[in-house]
Amino acid sequence: MIKPAALLNLAIFSVAAALACAAPAAAGPNIPKPPPDLANLEREVSLKIAHVRGEGPTDPVLRQKLHDAEHLDAKAEQEIGAGDFRSAEDDLVKANALATELAH
Repeated sequence: MIKPAALLNLAIFSVAAALACAAPAAAGPNIPKPPPDLANLEREVSLKIAHVRGEGPTDPVLRQKLHDAEHLDAKAEQEIGAGDFRSAEDDLVKANALATELAH
């Protein structure tokens, strides 16, 4: 069973992710849409990070890794908004590796 706090975190994060995805579209037609593979990777990474955050690692090393993954994910979202898809993909791959390591 999923903890209520984890569900709340996931709901908040999902809304934030949806707003972040909508922001580039609202910025104007000059910014191209990200490739579908990149959008799927961003969604996957965001969900993994939300899951790990819901588990609430207490070890300082694991918390730092979670912070690093969150930072890379946020940076990638900004890069996607700016149309820098290559940098976004690089950061998402790193964040995905950290989140996968933390999830196991």
